[in-house]
Amino acid sequence: MWLPIRYRDFYDVPHLILVEHDGALYLFDGQFDQDLDDYPDKYGVYRLPDDLRPTVDTMSWVDLAHHGEPVGTVPLAAVRFDATRRAAIDSEIFDSIN
Repeated sequence: MWLPIRYRDFYDVPHLILVEHDGALYLFDGQFDQDLDDYPDKYGVYRLPDDLRPTVDTMSWVDLAHHGEPVGTVPLAAVRFDATRRAAIDSEIFDSIN
């Protein structure tokens, strides 16, 4: 099943993604890593608190992960995007988070 996404920081694929799954809001964080001087090859996945829903689209996403609870990581290559890489991800990725 395709899950609509909202994203920021796009280079080949989105590197900061918000997605709703089973009633919860998740952040997939793969922002540029200054130490690596590159984008990481995995996303850190965070469950965001419900009280952020009303403001998440208008607030800065730079430190958004700090508001969430870490739930695991997932390889960037394992995330299946829609053809545009800008509209949706396959929900099966939630089975791969570890």
